[in-house]
Amino acid sequence: MKKNIIALAIASAIAAPVAMADAPTVYGQINVSMDSAKDMGQFTSDRDSRVGVKGSEDLGNGLKAVYQMEFGVSVGNAYAMSGRNAVVGLGGSFGTVLLGRHDSPLKMSQAKDLFGDATYADMGKKQLMGQLGYGKKNGEIRFDNVVAYVSPEFAGIKIVAAGVGAENGTNDASLTNAYSIAAMYGSTKEGLYLAAAMDHADEQIAGATDEEWNHLRLSAQYATGGLVANVTYQDFKDGSSVKSSDEGTNIQVNVGYKMGAFMPKAKYSMTDSAVKANKDGSAYALGLDYSFGKKTTGYVEYMAADKKMGVLSGVNDDFNVVSVGMVHKF
Repeated sequence: MKKNIIALAIASAIAAPVAMADAPTVYGQINVSMDSAKDMGQFTSDRDSRVGVKGSEDLGNGLKAVYQMEFGVSVGNAYAMSGRNAVVGLGGSFGTVLLGRHDSPLKMSQAKDLFGDATYADMGKKQLMGQLGYGKKNGEIRFDNVVAYVSPEFAGIKIVAAGVGAENGTNDASLTNAYSIAAMYGSTKEGLYLAAAMDHADEQIAGATDEEWNHLRLSAQYATGGLVANVTYQDFKDGSSVKSSDEGTNIQVNVGYKMGAFMPKAKYSMTDSAVKANKDGSAYALGLDYSFGKKTTGYVEYMAADKKMGVLSGVNDDFNVVSVGMVHKF
């Protein structure tokens, strides 16, 4: 999916600064599926299709300017575009400083999501986590008004931290209205990967209905040969003494094994609401990817969730969907 964002704006500046020197790179993906969903019928779904430009420029004296502008493009709707990551920054031996709009470090810390960008089975979708979580997407937040720092790698560990100012322009705006920090060890591509991350937002970010909110995420992954296996634990809380239906914990497990051009994959998600009247919910997804080439992949996926996951708003019933689609990256 988006491991991805570190590679786009950040790791490009830290891990491989020479690779994008001077000349900008145009990149993106077109990802569309045909879905058949319970109580919804058949329809096509855009899966986070996007286009962007990224690059860097050598400034001399060990410094490098880095930049990225990315836009979401809704395939099938000629007028639907959205802003994604857009940053400018300065990199050097000290690390990288970024200004603009960017994924939170907590979002960046996630292990490899084998169902990334899926309409319902994506890690960041509320449907997969029983509507738990504050903010825009259960911790999968792309903040405006960000000042971020990415450290150099020390003994395989990288630290990413970000401060976020309120978007409402009040006198209370501060770069501590929200903050996010993550520590990541290893790589999601090969070997052992470990990450711990947290978010906090005060009432200026959370809005009138919540005094504040907190996210915690712990991730562990092992990848070797064709195998990818990981587990993610997430905790969501607000600042009120009264328990909310948004509060609780979530555990997700991803397993996949690549065999030639094929990759069977599976995901399981389990939620535990802080409100005892709400029973625990669960969902799972099964899929098969087929690589037509280095940049083109076809897939067949099935996702099912019990009624406690609340996939369909206002409908207290279970849910399932079959998806057939293709993604091309450029």
